[in-house]
Amino acid sequence: MEFDFIFVLGLLIAVFAVPSFASAYADKRRPSRALLLVLIGGGIIYYAIVMNPGAYSLSTVDETVLRVIGWLLNE
Repeated sequence: MEFDFIFVLGLLIAVFAVPSFASAYADKRRPSRALLLVLIGGGIIYYAIVMNPGAYSLSTVDETVLRVIGWLLNE
């Protein structure tokens, strides 16, 4: 379960990069924070995939996210 939590945390950080990219584009400035968020989120996702090989695929992302949400609500 700990690698599932790490994977979902990486996804959440990477998703937060999207509004940052949009804000930087709208203000015509460099998206340095967005790039940092993508690198951090991608690194966390990569770590979870490498440490738990075969557990994550594009078809299991939604199940993993729901499993982590359920785990957090039941704790």
